[in-house]
Amino acid sequence: MFGIIALLGILLLVLCALGGLLAEAGALALRAELNKPITWSIVRFTVWQAACSTLLSVALAVPLARALARRGAFLGRHLLIRLSGLSLIIPSLVAVLGIVAVHGRNGWTNQLLVAAGMPRLDYLYGLGGILLAHVFFNMPLATRIFLNGLLTIPQHSWDLARLFGMQPRHIFWHLEWPLLRGLIGGVAGLIFLLCFTSFAIVLTLGGGPQSTTLEVAIYQAIRFDFNLSKAVALSLLQIGVCLLLTAAFLVGGMPFPLRPEDAPGTARPDRRAGLPRIVDAVVIVCGAVFLITPLAAVLLQTMTPRGWSILTTPELWAALRWTLLIALLAGLLSCALALSVSSVIVRWRRAARERGRGGGWVVAAELVGLLTLLVPPITLGAGLFLFVRRFTDALSLAPLLVVALNALLTLAFGVRILAPALLAQRNRYDHLCASLGIGGWHQWRYILWPALRHPLAYALAIATTLAAGDMGVIALFGTAELYTLPLLMYRLLGNYRLEQAAVVAVLLCAVCFALFWLIERIGRLGGATTAARTNPCNRNPTTEHA
Repeated sequence: MFGIIALLGILLLVLCALGGLLAEAGALALRAELNKPITWSIVRFTVWQAACSTLLSVALAVPLARALARRGAFLGRHLLIRLSGLSLIIPSLVAVLGIVAVHGRNGWTNQLLVAAGMPRLDYLYGLGGILLAHVFFNMPLATRIFLNGLLTIPQHSWDLARLFGMQPRHIFWHLEWPLLRGLIGGVAGLIFLLCFTSFAIVLTLGGGPQSTTLEVAIYQAIRFDFNLSKAVALSLLQIGVCLLLTAAFLVGGMPFPLRPEDAPGTARPDRRAGLPRIVDAVVIVCGAVFLITPLAAVLLQTMTPRGWSILTTPELWAALRWTLLIALLAGLLSCALALSVSSVIVRWRRAARERGRGGGWVVAAELVGLLTLLVPPITLGAGLFLFVRRFTDALSLAPLLVVALNALLTLAFGVRILAPALLAQRNRYDHLCASLGIGGWHQWRYILWPALRHPLAYALAIATTLAAGDMGVIALFGTAELYTLPLLMYRLLGNYRLEQAAVVAVLLCAVCFALFWLIERIGRLGGATTAARTNPCNRNPTTEHA
């Protein structure tokens, strides 16, 4: 019941947002905007940068994942794998600040070139900077997923490869590539969708109108021009493309976990070969340098007293309070919605499997769960603002709108994490619970909660961290009184107060890491003990039934 209410509420909220925009704009104005050449120029650049970002991220992730899987244990491997979760923890503006420090006009790369007697390179602002930042975030995510897949190759396959004397190239084509090929489609679809809807990276590194994406153009049309017809036209185009991509992602992609677990290295016959060892070492070192240098650059920028003066200003602590409040409330609301939606998806999926029909309802429920990835957050926020102001003062409700929108924008991640865990637990124990007469609260306490405790904590950690580092929603609703650490950092960067922006970036990273670690740690504590103590399936079913 709660799941259906949640689905209807999400759908109603999105429809209200679109209705608010459509009511302000007109059909004739929409048609005029769609006929402008500049509109399709923005669409072409959005698709092009997303395609290039996806291609580079996947192409670089495959050799890095193979190197990590083939080398097994080495010094720093665990840290490097942990760094692959950057895209879910580190806010985008923090990475942008580090990338500017490394690849900017006066960055580390150009300093090395000047020291070597070579001319400076100006490649950061525009398509080059956008691709760099997108690869920085999405290549580690793809690496983590590919690595998790490679570690599932059974040991008997490696024994047969050793028995037949397979060379490294044969191992790749006959053992690794069939598995990677099944994962690449889903990973590429997810990365393309993330790059297609990217906002903060393009806003800061775009470099001008020629490097504007749909998301940034929508923000500029609403925030600066208040051109609602242009915003609605661009939003409809973005929703249409994202809807097609998400449908293809659901239908054609091989499922993969968003939280892969690291596993010990498998005894592979190609581990001791000379050339693969050299190639793996080069790939791992290059990957580590690419990921670590921007973070190190941010830390080094804080080594000045002028930067730390931001700690004495009241604006920093006000931003910190708003960041923590919005993040925690949005995370809790997102997990509650994700759990409700996941329960409906699991129930309808099992019913469709038993009856042999009704799969369309399952796809519809999954699309509603992913709906907030299809609708741009800027569009969703502007539409809700226009809809609410017809009835009351919308600015007075800005904090509530920011919390609700951040919860909706992280909902898709929670559904992708909780639905598989809930489905596995239902398939395993539902018949046993029915035979024992366990249902309702007791089924949740003894059966579902021990299994969902850790995934739920992980979903909450991701939702809270993403909300803390969000820049899209707060950029639209931010005022002189309502602003978070990302918005404060963006304002400092705009005023060229780089040292203070670096200190805010370090503080924001510390907040995100602390929230993620603390919430996930709470989910881990006592999880196994609780499951062993409370799960009735570990007891005698006959005695329990009696």
